[in-house]
Amino acid sequence: MSETALETLHKKRAELENQWSTQLQKQKTLEDNIKALEEKVQAQLQQKIKTEDQVIDTLETKQKDLEKRLQELQEQQVASQNIDEPTTENTETKEQAQEQPMEITASPSDATQELNEEAKGNRKEDKKRKWM
Repeated sequence: MSETALETLHKKRAELENQWSTQLQKQKTLEDNIKALEEKVQAQLQQKIKTEDQVIDTLETKQKDLEKRLQELQEQQVASQNIDEPTTENTETKEQAQEQPMEITASPSDATQELNEEAKGNRKEDKKRKWM
């Protein structure tokens, strides 16, 4: 072989090695880019998870608060029912007393005071019913 053929082969080999080196660099760059993108995707997903965890915590807290409020209202209802039961006994006693003839010896100021007290009692019962 002549020197020109050998030189041509060396040039061709240098070009191929250069192409191969360029390909390796391009591959490494792409791998690095893919790794960086994967890390960004993971970071965004972690942020979304963190945000959703906060939303879930807020909703769970709200649910617990509402359940507690409901329990309190139910306890108040039970308590008011227990209070109402003696009241029904008092009502029966009043009804029995109304059936019997009564002597009226009260003055007008006593009647006004009784009406005021009865009105206050009715307002309290109305407030209790509104809460139920």
